[in-house]
Amino acid sequence: MLDRLKIQIEDFVRFNPTVRNLLASYALFKWGGKRPRTSAEAAHIVDKLCQAARLATSDSMMLRVEAEIARVLPAVDPKDVPWGDFYPDYTDDLLYKAIVLKPYVSEREKGVVFISFDTRMAYLANSTDLRQFEERYTLVLAPQWSPPHSVASYLFPLLYPGEIICLISNERDLSHFPRMSDKYKMLPLYASNWVDPRKYTPVSLAEKDIDIFMLANFAKYKRHHAFFAAMRDLPCHLRIVLVGQQDSGRTRETLLEEAAAFGVRDRFEIRENVSEQELHDTFVRAKTSLILSRREGSCVAVVESMFANTPVGVYEDAQVGSRAFVNEHTGRLLRRDGLAAQLVEFVESSAKYEPRKWVMENGVDCIASSRTLNAALKQNALNNGFEWTEDIATLRWRPDPRFYDPAEAERLEPSYEDIERRCGIKIARSKVG
Repeated sequence: MLDRLKIQIEDFVRFNPTVRNLLASYALFKWGGKRPRTSAEAAHIVDKLCQAARLATSDSMMLRVEAEIARVLPAVDPKDVPWGDFYPDYTDDLLYKAIVLKPYVSEREKGVVFISFDTRMAYLANSTDLRQFEERYTLVLAPQWSPPHSVASYLFPLLYPGEIICLISNERDLSHFPRMSDKYKMLPLYASNWVDPRKYTPVSLAEKDIDIFMLANFAKYKRHHAFFAAMRDLPCHLRIVLVGQQDSGRTRETLLEEAAAFGVRDRFEIRENVSEQELHDTFVRAKTSLILSRREGSCVAVVESMFANTPVGVYEDAQVGSRAFVNEHTGRLLRRDGLAAQLVEFVESSAKYEPRKWVMENGVDCIASSRTLNAALKQNALNNGFEWTEDIATLRWRPDPRFYDPAEAERLEPSYEDIERRCGIKIARSKVG
């Protein structure tokens, strides 16, 4: 009981709005008003204030923190940011989670490079020639977390000579990023907009032998313990499967210990680091899936579940981007109280949902989303006086950016070599197939 209470108290403190705002206020008091003596000190103050912004749960607190960051920013020399203090791997040999979507055509027609996660902007900051990169390629960013306040999100635009086409993790990012820099040009596409429908083959209801499936890494923010608490009141006959991988020092054993604290260690199956085929089979054989995060980024698993034709449950007040796709056709918005009873009803009514049909008809798949991105990039180029004669490659995500058509990898290979030779940026080759 003591172990269970400890887990629940820590979770309460972590997500309680009053506690979070108090912590944000303390950070603002501690770091606000300081006069940095050096550029590096100013960058570190920005980092501390970004942590305060991510804690804030009210718009008024967020705006107060942002105003203080804006006061400190002029003291940062963009050419003298100690990126390694914030992103230890920023000098990695390869830029991962990135893909070239369009080759450089001419001085009148830029190529397109897509990077996912704002942390990778720190790698670009280490480029030998960002100006030449910007002259030849349009940069598209898919952020990782919401709210997106980070050292990279604030300081990279100071260094980057051009505009950044920015996607979102949450609808609120449409206002967050422009307040950080006017170089961000927003496009309302999520990280979960790039799921490939070909990778999921739905099965009949009779073949669905898993009642509840949860795909989530083992980090605390995924809140497995909330599921364990609900399991205490779920019927024993329900088959429950958890799939994930260790994160932030939390392992499979960590989850099993937490489950034991709630008395449900023997009530579910847990699988770690599964293959793509096993993940597919688990998704399509589940009657329902579940995400219990209170706050994170887009959460691709939500939309993957929909393409597997498995309705998904998320909290009605979750700050999770893909909650925008949960409706009466695709899943259920859950209340935090009485979760077990809601899950029983969800499983019993799972046959009425048609999530795959809805996401296909509403353009959530990678093909439709790539068309949307292409149209936006084309219009932006034309508005800026450039030409557009060649479209981008179709982008898909699994679990990194990949080409939808393997032939595109061969077509764009010279662009990878061009970027490395001219700008010192070596982009990891994306998997095909």
